[in-house]
Amino acid sequence: MKITHVVFATLLICIVSLSSNAAILDLTVFGGFQNPGKLTFETAPGSATNLIQNFDPKTFGVFGARFGHGGLIGGEHTLAYAANFLDSNTHAYIYHSNLRVMPTISFVKPYATVGVGVVATSGSTIADIGTKFGLNYGGGVTFAGPLIGVNLDVRGYAIPKVSVAGYTTQPRLDFLQASAGIQFHF
Repeated sequence: MKITHVVFATLLICIVSLSSNAAILDLTVFGGFQNPGKLTFETAPGSATNLIQNFDPKTFGVFGARFGHGGLIGGEHTLAYAANFLDSNTHAYIYHSNLRVMPTISFVKPYATVGVGVVATSGSTIADIGTKFGLNYGGGVTFAGPLIGVNLDVRGYAIPKVSVAGYTTQPRLDFLQASAGIQFHF
């Protein structure tokens, strides 16, 4: 997918979400964990040894902030950091813009979301996949008070065409992220 398609999709999500009830704004500060899925090296099997030696599922934490706007139909923008992405020597910055559908049922606000963004990794191992376009989808629930709420969220991510140093690793890398956070309403 070309970068122009990503930019166009992000702008479209922002425009559509602003046309809804833009008086509702929220900021969520969250922390959670990621299940990094499986990174397989189809054309470089000897290089996967370092990845397996450094794998520790307890180190895959993620934290960040999510800015949301709109009413029933709105948008959200997330910036997150994973200190140990795929292995303990690789970290990632994750940014995405999403369309969010969130009906309000009393103080409970369930929502579904889908969007596009980028995952930018850096590190000292072959798990450093660089900056890649990604899709995400998921949902959650916010238990909202007048000014502060609690947010629980689960997201799936798909990064197409993963390759490292010219080696094709796989057609798509999938991972799951679960988080909990404090949401502030404006």
